[in-house]
Amino acid sequence: MSQIPQRVWEKIQEVKEKRLPKLDLSNDRNADHKEKLAKIPAEIFDFDWLQVLNLSYNQISILPDAIARLQNLKTLDLRENQITRLPDAIASLQKLTTLYLSGNQITTLPDAIASLQKLTTLYLSGNQIT
Repeated sequence: MSQIPQRVWEKIQEVKEKRLPKLDLSNDRNADHKEKLAKIPAEIFDFDWLQVLNLSYNQISILPDAIARLQNLKTLDLRENQITRLPDAIASLQKLTTLYLSGNQITTLPDAIASLQKLTTLYLSGNQIT
């Protein structure tokens, strides 16, 4: 667990033990580089009860296909990361209503995004979509 900052590990454990519906692993803009996540901890993808996942202001570059396992997710916040593309697996998040993707490096959106029938809010500013 040396790659996961202690504060992140503690939050993950709390959500796991209490089965909390929200996990906030965001940072502020000025957070120490060592505190920012480069990838999403794999343990999170076992939390199928999660409704809100906030990973904003980190250094995440890949959203893995395992995101599809979070079937109850309603809000996914990935603002201000380094994500370049979304996996087609995002289509599995059929309860998703809000998706924050502002401030990444996304150039195109997958067709799968159109299958998110409950998605009402999609933030894309600050990307490289043409």
